[in-house]
Amino acid sequence: FVTLQEGNAVGILDLDVNAFTSIVGLGAKDFSLPGNEIDTVDNDAQVLFRSVAAKGLYLPDSIASFRHRGQTFLVTANEGDYREDNADRVAASTFGAVAPLNRLRVLKTESSANNLFAAGARSFSIWTDTGAQVYDSGNTLEVEASARGIYDDGRSRDKGVEPEGVAVHTLGGRRYAFIGLERTLDSAVAVFDISNPYDVSFVDMIVTPGDLAPEGLVGFSNRACHYLAIANETVGNGAAGT
Repeated sequence: FVTLQEGNAVGILDLDVNAFTSIVGLGAKDFSLPGNEIDTVDNDAQVLFRSVAAKGLYLPDSIASFRHRGQTFLVTANEGDYREDNADRVAASTFGAVAPLNRLRVLKTESSANNLFAAGARSFSIWTDTGAQVYDSGNTLEVEASARGIYDDGRSRDKGVEPEGVAVHTLGGRRYAFIGLERTLDSAVAVFDISNPYDVSFVDMIVTPGDLAPEGLVGFSNRACHYLAIANETVGNGAAGT
Protein backbone atom coordinates (compact mmCIF):
# COMPACT_ATOMS: atom_id res chain seq x y z
CA PHE A 1 0.00 0.00 0.00
CA VAL A 2 1.66 3.20 -1.24
CA THR A 3 0.53 6.74 -0.50
CA LEU A 4 0.32 8.98 -3.56
CA GLN A 5 0.36 12.13 -1.52
CA GLU A 6 -0.24 14.88 -4.07
CA GLY A 7 -2.74 12.58 -5.79
CA ASN A 8 -4.79 12.19 -2.58
CA ALA A 9 -4.80 8.44 -3.11
CA VAL A 10 -3.37 5.07 -2.13
CA GLY A 11 -1.88 2.75 -4.74
CA ILE A 12 -2.30 -0.98 -4.17
CA LEU A 13 0.67 -3.07 -5.29
CA ASP A 14 0.30 -6.84 -5.73
CA LEU A 15 3.71 -8.21 -4.70
CA ASP A 16 2.89 -11.65 -6.13
CA VAL A 17 2.92 -10.23 -9.65
CA ASN A 18 4.81 -6.95 -8.98
CA ALA A 19 2.09 -4.80 -10.51
CA PHE A 20 -0.26 -2.11 -9.25
CA THR A 21 -3.83 -3.38 -9.31
CA SER A 22 -5.73 -0.22 -8.35
CA ILE A 23 -5.53 3.37 -7.16
CA VAL A 24 -8.00 4.38 -4.45
CA GLY A 25 -8.99 8.04 -4.14
CA LEU A 26 -9.51 9.24 -0.56
CA GLY A 27 -11.87 12.20 -0.97
CA ALA A 28 -12.16 15.15 1.42
CA LYS A 29 -12.84 15.90 5.08
CA ASP A 30 -15.53 18.42 6.02
CA PHE A 31 -14.27 20.98 8.56
CA SER A 32 -17.82 22.19 9.19
CA LEU A 33 -18.82 18.97 10.97
CA PRO A 34 -18.77 18.63 14.78
CA GLY A 35 -15.44 17.29 15.97
CA ASN A 36 -13.61 18.56 12.87
CA GLU A 37 -13.21 22.20 13.97
CA ILE A 38 -9.88 23.87 13.08
CA ASP A 39 -8.04 27.08 13.91
CA THR A 40 -7.76 29.07 10.66
CA VAL A 41 -6.25 32.31 12.01
CA ASP A 42 -2.49 32.30 12.48
CA ASN A 43 -0.30 34.45 14.74
CA ASP A 44 -3.20 35.92 16.72
CA ALA A 45 -1.94 34.77 20.14
CA GLN A 46 -4.82 32.35 20.60
CA VAL A 47 -5.91 28.90 19.52
CA LEU A 48 -9.57 28.93 18.60
CA PHE A 49 -11.08 25.89 16.91
CA ARG A 50 -14.04 26.82 14.72
CA SER A 51 -16.48 24.99 12.49
CA VAL A 52 -15.72 26.47 9.06
CA ALA A 53 -17.07 26.12 5.53
CA ALA A 54 -14.03 24.39 4.09
CA LYS A 55 -12.81 20.88 3.38
CA GLY A 56 -9.40 19.25 3.51
CA LEU A 57 -8.00 16.74 1.06
CA TYR A 58 -6.36 13.97 3.09
CA LEU A 59 -3.12 13.88 1.03
CA PRO A 60 -1.48 11.34 3.40
CA ASP A 61 2.24 10.99 3.97
CA SER A 62 3.16 7.88 5.98
CA ILE A 63 1.10 4.72 5.95
CA ALA A 64 1.01 1.48 7.94
CA SER A 65 -1.17 -1.61 7.84
CA PHE A 66 -2.44 -4.23 10.28
CA ARG A 67 -4.78 -7.21 10.32
CA HIS A 68 -7.96 -7.37 12.38
CA ARG A 69 -10.33 -10.34 12.29
CA GLY A 70 -9.01 -11.48 8.95
CA GLN A 71 -9.20 -8.07 7.26
CA THR A 72 -6.42 -5.65 6.35
CA PHE A 73 -6.69 -2.05 7.56
CA LEU A 74 -4.56 0.97 6.66
CA VAL A 75 -3.43 3.82 8.93
CA THR A 76 -2.57 7.14 7.25
CA ALA A 77 -1.06 10.36 8.57
CA ASN A 78 -3.01 13.04 6.71
CA GLU A 79 -0.30 15.69 6.43
CA GLY A 80 -1.27 17.44 3.20
CA ASP A 81 1.15 18.85 0.66
CA TYR A 82 1.42 21.46 -2.04
CA ARG A 83 3.61 21.57 -5.11
CA GLU A 84 7.29 22.11 -4.34
CA ASP A 85 7.10 25.63 -5.81
CA ASN A 86 3.80 26.38 -3.97
CA ALA A 87 2.24 27.47 -7.26
CA ASP A 88 -1.02 25.73 -6.28
CA ARG A 89 -1.22 27.39 -2.82
CA VAL A 90 -3.25 30.59 -2.29
CA ALA A 91 -5.17 32.33 0.48
CA ALA A 92 -8.89 31.61 0.67
CA SER A 93 -9.51 35.34 0.19
CA THR A 94 -8.61 34.71 -3.47
CA PHE A 95 -12.02 33.08 -3.75
CA GLY A 96 -13.89 35.75 -1.78
CA ALA A 97 -13.58 34.21 1.69
CA VAL A 98 -13.78 36.62 4.62
CA ALA A 99 -12.54 36.35 8.22
CA PRO A 100 -12.00 33.93 9.85
CA LEU A 101 -11.46 31.99 6.61
CA ASN A 102 -9.69 34.61 4.53
CA ARG A 103 -6.13 33.61 5.50
CA LEU A 104 -6.62 29.85 5.27
CA ARG A 105 -4.30 28.43 2.65
CA VAL A 106 -6.17 26.40 0.05
CA LEU A 107 -5.48 24.55 -3.16
CA LYS A 108 -5.82 26.89 -6.11
CA THR A 109 -6.40 23.99 -8.49
CA GLU A 110 -9.32 22.53 -6.51
CA SER A 111 -11.00 25.49 -4.84
CA SER A 112 -13.65 27.91 -6.03
CA ALA A 113 -15.97 30.47 -4.44
CA ASN A 114 -17.84 28.86 -1.52
CA ASN A 115 -16.05 25.56 -2.19
CA LEU A 116 -12.67 25.67 -0.49
CA PHE A 117 -10.21 22.77 -0.29
CA ALA A 118 -7.20 22.93 2.01
CA ALA A 119 -4.23 20.57 1.93
CA GLY A 120 -4.35 17.92 4.63
CA ALA A 121 -6.94 16.80 7.16
CA ARG A 122 -4.98 17.59 10.37
CA SER A 123 -5.70 14.04 11.51
CA PHE A 124 -4.94 10.38 11.03
CA SER A 125 -7.38 7.92 9.52
CA ILE A 126 -8.04 4.19 9.41
CA TRP A 127 -9.28 2.70 6.11
CA THR A 128 -10.18 -0.72 4.80
CA ASP A 129 -7.87 -2.06 2.11
CA THR A 130 -10.45 -0.93 -0.47
CA GLY A 131 -10.43 2.68 0.72
CA ALA A 132 -13.51 2.86 2.97
CA GLN A 133 -12.82 5.07 5.98
CA VAL A 134 -13.69 3.47 9.31
CA TYR A 135 -12.13 6.11 11.61
CA ASP A 136 -10.77 9.64 11.54
CA SER A 137 -9.28 11.41 14.56
CA GLY A 138 -11.15 14.65 13.83
CA ASN A 139 -9.34 17.52 15.53
CA THR A 140 -8.03 15.44 18.46
CA LEU A 141 -4.38 15.85 17.47
CA GLU A 142 -4.63 19.64 17.49
CA VAL A 143 -6.78 19.86 20.62
CA GLU A 144 -4.35 17.66 22.56
CA ALA A 145 -1.34 19.62 21.29
CA SER A 146 -3.02 22.85 22.36
CA ALA A 147 -3.79 21.41 25.81
CA ARG A 148 -0.07 20.74 26.26
CA GLY A 149 0.94 24.23 25.14
CA ILE A 150 2.79 22.99 22.04
CA TYR A 151 0.34 23.99 19.29
CA ASP A 152 2.14 26.33 16.86
CA ASP A 153 -0.23 29.24 16.20
CA GLY A 154 1.92 30.25 13.24
CA ARG A 155 0.75 27.09 11.44
CA SER A 156 -2.97 27.63 11.97
CA ARG A 157 -3.72 28.64 8.39
CA ASP A 158 -1.48 26.03 6.80
CA LYS A 159 -1.98 22.32 7.66
CA GLY A 160 -1.90 22.78 11.43
CA VAL A 161 0.13 20.17 13.32
CA GLU A 162 0.88 18.25 10.10
CA PRO A 163 0.61 14.57 11.03
CA GLU A 164 3.47 12.89 9.16
CA GLY A 165 4.87 9.70 10.69
CA VAL A 166 3.01 6.48 11.55
CA ALA A 167 3.97 3.35 13.45
CA VAL A 168 1.73 0.49 14.61
CA HIS A 169 2.92 -1.65 17.52
CA THR A 170 1.30 -4.26 19.77
CA LEU A 171 2.04 -4.49 23.49
CA GLY A 172 0.18 -6.01 26.39
CA GLY A 173 -2.27 -7.57 23.98
CA ARG A 174 -3.34 -4.15 22.67
CA ARG A 175 -2.54 -2.54 19.31
CA TYR A 176 -1.43 1.10 19.25
CA ALA A 177 -0.92 3.68 16.52
CA PHE A 178 1.81 6.28 17.04
CA ILE A 179 1.35 9.48 15.00
CA GLY A 180 4.23 11.93 14.64
CA LEU A 181 3.30 15.62 14.42
CA GLU A 182 5.74 17.58 12.28
CA ARG A 183 4.65 21.13 13.20
CA THR A 184 4.41 21.52 16.97
CA LEU A 185 6.58 23.65 19.26
CA ASP A 186 8.20 20.50 20.68
CA SER A 187 8.40 17.06 19.12
CA ALA A 188 5.09 15.27 19.73
CA VAL A 189 3.85 11.76 19.01
CA ALA A 190 0.20 10.97 19.67
CA VAL A 191 -0.73 7.49 20.89
CA PHE A 192 -4.07 5.86 20.08
CA ASP A 193 -5.45 2.44 21.00
CA ILE A 194 -6.59 0.91 17.68
CA SER A 195 -7.13 -2.65 18.92
CA ASN A 196 -10.62 -2.33 17.45
CA PRO A 197 -10.42 -0.08 14.36
CA TYR A 198 -14.12 0.73 14.79
CA ASP A 199 -13.68 1.85 18.42
CA VAL A 200 -10.48 3.92 18.64
CA SER A 201 -9.43 5.88 21.72
CA PHE A 202 -6.78 8.53 22.40
CA VAL A 203 -4.24 7.39 25.01
CA ASP A 204 -1.51 10.00 25.41
CA MET A 205 0.92 12.31 23.65
CA ILE A 206 4.69 11.79 23.96
CA VAL A 207 6.42 15.19 24.02
CA THR A 208 10.22 15.51 23.89
CA PRO A 209 11.25 19.15 24.51
CA GLY A 210 14.16 20.37 22.42
CA ASP A 211 13.35 18.12 19.46
CA LEU A 212 11.21 19.07 16.47
CA ALA A 213 9.45 17.42 13.53
CA PRO A 214 9.22 13.68 14.24
CA GLU A 215 9.23 12.03 10.84
CA GLY A 216 10.22 8.36 10.93
CA LEU A 217 8.75 6.17 13.69
CA VAL A 218 9.16 2.48 14.49
CA GLY A 219 8.04 0.44 17.49
CA PHE A 220 9.95 -2.65 18.60
CA SER A 221 10.32 -5.04 21.52
CA ASN A 222 13.42 -6.39 23.24
CA ARG A 223 13.61 -8.64 26.31
CA ALA A 224 9.96 -8.08 27.25
CA CYS A 225 10.33 -4.28 27.04
CA HIS A 226 8.75 -2.07 24.39
CA TYR A 227 10.34 0.91 22.66
CA LEU A 228 9.53 3.62 20.14
CA ALA A 229 12.36 4.98 17.97
CA ILE A 230 11.69 8.52 16.74
CA ALA A 231 13.67 10.28 14.01
CA ASN A 232 13.27 14.03 14.56
CA GLU A 233 13.96 16.06 11.44
CA THR A 234 15.27 19.12 13.30
CA VAL A 235 15.99 20.42 16.79
CA GLY A 236 14.99 23.72 18.36
CA ASN A 237 18.01 25.69 17.18
CA GLY A 238 17.55 24.63 13.57
CA ALA A 239 20.45 22.16 13.63
CA ALA A 240 20.29 18.65 12.22
CA GLY A 241 17.76 16.29 13.74
CA THR A 242 17.96 13.73 16.55
